[in-house]
Amino acid sequence: MKRLVLATVGAALLVALGPGTQVATATTPGAVPPQAYPHGLSYGQWQARWNQWAYSLPIPDNPGFDETGAKCANGQTGHVWFTSFVSHDGTTTRACSIPSGTALFVLVAALECSNVEPPPFFGNNAAELRECATNGYDDFWGDAVLSMTVDGIAVSNLLSYRSVTPLFSFALPGDNLLGLPAGTVGSGVSDGVYVFLSPMNVGSHTVAIHIGSTAFGTVDEIYQLTVVPRGRY
Repeated sequence: MKRLVLATVGAALLVALGPGTQVATATTPGAVPPQAYPHGLSYGQWQARWNQWAYSLPIPDNPGFDETGAKCANGQTGHVWFTSFVSHDGTTTRACSIPSGTALFVLVAALECSNVEPPPFFGNNAAELRECATNGYDDFWGDAVLSMTVDGIAVSNLLSYRSVTPLFSFALPGDNLLGLPAGTVGSGVSDGVYVFLSPMNVGSHTVAIHIGSTAFGTVDEIYQLTVVPRGRY
C-alpha cells in the first residue's frame, strides 16, 4: 500500500500553495500539536488506527480510489474520521460532508511495512518492521517537498508531525489493498506525517496537501469539506 499512500487523507484543498497562501506565525488553527494525545491516543497510535481502517476496506469501497469524495464516509465511526490516500500523481479533488463535532486525522505522506508483504516492505518482528518503515519513509519521501493548508493557512513545521506507530495488527477483506487472500491477518508498523485537526465549525472548509517528490512526482489532494450539524447529517 505504500506505493498508494501519496498524499492524503486529507481534508483538503488548494491545488497548490499559491502566492496568496497565508503562512501561520504560530500554530495552524485546529492543528493539534504532535506531542499531544487527542482523544487519549498519541499520533503514532492514531496512525496505527488509520492503517487498520485503510486495510479493512476492499478496493471497490476504499476512499483511496474515489476521485469525487462520494466514499469519504466509508468505514468511518465515532468522532474522529480519516482522510485517505490517492493512488496517482496529479490533482485529486474530493467533496465531503462530515457531521459537526468530528475531528480529522489527515495523512500527508507515509510508508508501512508488514509481516505479510514481500521485501522491501517485509519484517519479521516489531524491531525489523520499525526499521523497514523508517528507512522506507526516508527512501521514498526523504527528498519530498510537503505542505498542507487549512482554510488557506499553512501548517507550520509540518515535518514535526512525523510519527511512528507501535506494532499493530490488521485483517484483510476480499479484494484488499495487498492482493492477499481474504482473512489474512498481519502485523505492521508505519512511519509518516499526519496532522490531527480539531472539529471545524459548521460550514465550508478546505484542506490542501501538496507533495513534490522524486518517487511520485507532484501530488495535490483537495478536500472541499462541508461540516453539517450532526442532527442533520
